[in-house]
Amino acid sequence: MQRQQRILFYLPVVTPWWFANIIVHLIRSLARIHDVHVLVPPSWCNTGLGEEQIDLIADLDHVRWYLLDGSDHPQLRTDASGQDDLFALVDDINPDIVLCRSADIATPTRFPGTVRYIMEGGAPPFQTGNNWISLSPSLFDHGLMPPLSPELADRLDRVAGPLWAQMVQQIALPTRATFFEQTGLPTDKIIIGLPLEYEHEENFFGQHHRYADNAAMITAVSAMLDDKIVLALTNHPLNELYGDNRAINAAISAQQGKVIMLDGIQKAGHTTLALSQHCDGMIVGNSKSWSACAALGTPFMRLSDFATGDWLEAYNALPAFLADIASGLTKQADPAIVRRWFAFHLANNIFDPADPAADADDIVSRILQPVDAGRWDQAIAQYYAQPSERAA
Repeated sequence: MQRQQRILFYLPVVTPWWFANIIVHLIRSLARIHDVHVLVPPSWCNTGLGEEQIDLIADLDHVRWYLLDGSDHPQLRTDASGQDDLFALVDDINPDIVLCRSADIATPTRFPGTVRYIMEGGAPPFQTGNNWISLSPSLFDHGLMPPLSPELADRLDRVAGPLWAQMVQQIALPTRATFFEQTGLPTDKIIIGLPLEYEHEENFFGQHHRYADNAAMITAVSAMLDDKIVLALTNHPLNELYGDNRAINAAISAQQGKVIMLDGIQKAGHTTLALSQHCDGMIVGNSKSWSACAALGTPFMRLSDFATGDWLEAYNALPAFLADIASGLTKQADPAIVRRWFAFHLANNIFDPADPAADADDIVSRILQPVDAGRWDQAIAQYYAQPSERAA
């Protein structure tokens, strides 16, 4: 049993889905032991606290709720650094731990206590539930792994073997020839994959992308490709379901065949995953598609201002990336280190907040002791215990 902590949830961009499927579970678990405070704005652009969430929290009267409903509350979603009353309130609460669902990373750096961001935990091609999360020091630092003792590295390598065998069996990707036939990709061109980012009024994380939007990214990247290269896009599933794709379609049309949008998951299987395996190289931003490239041995370039693990051998400049693809001399991560990272991520970093084993002690330990081999066996067992039909 750990000492009681004062824990602040700072939730300016929490959506109804995230609130119901993730945040409420975390609050319930932590509030059984700890002093929990929640700062959340009212509903706006499908973020914040709305009427539909009230029933979910009706019994949590031992939690301190603060509705940040000032006239400038929309600004909380992007940059609250000028809101002195917010900092005064947080200083008055004086939390030991701050858990954020925030696209604004400047503001939480000024909060007292240990700050962590509640982020998606998925790392394709390994399949976990949509509600699995990590508690991360930043938003989109990808592929980081601390120095490990030889004993811990060996332990992860032993775990990785059966994990890898199961993953390969589960994903069952089509062959390159079949995938190209399904998608209409040309076999006589260099294929560069580009998974598009999620664009919607609720997604304020887009302010951290390199380009203003997907259309601008398509236009800028395709301008640097010659006639021997085709840019193969996959749309984000939520864009397909809810997005306004007219600007994307116009950007594709302007390239006159140089850019192809692949059919979605319903027609061609797990399209982005298969593209990750069969393209000659992939360009990724802040999405989690980078991990599929690492797992499947595909070179990739990352367009991001966030950290990328050195072991990934990711490119950061398009001319060098394209030149190495053309010469067949691309950099790729060591397969043994790739497997070790995935084992580390599944064993150490991510968890299901609805799992009864994710109690207050476990959650606080993940924050205060980010690397803990003592939780690895239970985490791997929980991964294997998932239902067989997982979200891809």
